Amino acid sequence: MNIWAYARINTVNENMLKKMKKAGINWLAYGIESGSQKVRTGVAKLGFKQDEIKKIVKMTQDAGIYVGGNYIFGLPDDNFETMQETFNIAKELNCEWVNFYTTMAYPGSQLYEETSEQGIRLPDTWLGYAQLNEETLPLSTKYLSSSQVLRFRDKVFQEYYSNPRYLKMIEEKFGPETVTHIKKMLKHEIKRKFA
Repeated sequence: MNIWAYARINTVNENMLKKMKKAGINWLAYGIESGSQKVRTGVAKLGFKQDEIKKIVKMTQDAGIYVGGNYIFGLPDDNFETMQETFNIAKELNCEWVNFYTTMAYPGSQLYEETSEQGIRLPDTWLGYAQLNEETLPLSTKYLSSSQVLRFRDKVFQEYYSNPRYLKMIEEKFGPETVTHIKKMLKHEIKRKFA
């Protein structure tokens, strides 16, 4: 079997990873979310430390499992400095795949209720909640506008996937065809109405 699964940084251990690999799990996606301890602590479930993130990612890769790192830009306490910290840890970890998301207050969520009460601008249609749509409208933070968050996300996406260190690792693990595919992907510019 060839399985992809999601896991939390603070619930994985070496023995578990060995069993997961043996069962056919070849990819684990972790919700790293932010490179800033302050921002992570502001999101209740994410109190884990920086060194724990690095240890678990390495342990996962050492177990023969590829890592998908999930990061979010525009969490409530984010500013340019903390978003850069997030990007810095993404580059340092050099996971085989990353998702760079922007914070969204989806209808029905607690965050939606809180932001609605505060009068924060939210998308008018479901297209505004799609991460890669022209209509994407992420939440603003205490310090940044939605547009600033979105522009930052799109800039670092390009930078991450064109990083020579990343591309070298990908070629070694998956071959030159995968690098070619990534380079083709980067040629497609995402049109943004609110960036």
